[in-house]
Amino acid sequence: MTTAQPDPFSLVNVELNLGDSTYLSLAAILYGADTQQWWKDLGDLLYGRPGWYCEITNTDNRMHMMWSFGAVGSSLFNISLENEPGYSLFDWDADTTLPFTTINQLREWLDINEDRHSDHLRKLRPLAESFDWAILKNVGFDLDVTVDGDAWIATVRKLPITMSTAKSLSETVSQAREAIATAFDAPAKVAQDILVRVHLDHAAASALGS
Repeated sequence: MTTAQPDPFSLVNVELNLGDSTYLSLAAILYGADTQQWWKDLGDLLYGRPGWYCEITNTDNRMHMMWSFGAVGSSLFNISLENEPGYSLFDWDADTTLPFTTINQLREWLDINEDRHSDHLRKLRPLAESFDWAILKNVGFDLDVTVDGDAWIATVRKLPITMSTAKSLSETVSQAREAIATAFDAPAKVAQDILVRVHLDHAAASALGS
């Protein structure tokens, strides 16, 4: 039986350009300008924090923006705008929503509880191995790269793993691939075949061009 091909329109990817901070601009469009400080504080906490990513969802014919924690698109924790000025976190394992009055309370809880899922990637090993590690070779991982002094630093989006630091961009990308393979408990030889997309911030772009 031949699987029907999707209509071309369903494959179109759209990138939004809303000016200087697409993140805050989109938050204002979806939730109102008075919520921007809420989203700013949350973004300051979670951006670059391993395993966290911001996404747009469409439920009940309405767009929503939320922060999620988990590997390759899984959602172990979700934070969305529900009880501003406080914060609500949905814990999927516990099937419960936890309220936090301040951003610092949320930070303290995450510092303790993120480690509960430190072995989540290794639990995916049997599935990844059964498909010859295709999830690592073909899906693609996004690397956010910056420069601090002489060190190049890469953070892997959507993966709760430590940052990769090296003396050059190519070395940093190689170490990031190795870190991804290690996180999935994959054979070392798989690292060289892992597909990555590199995103340079202003500091990294300037260093690359100098």
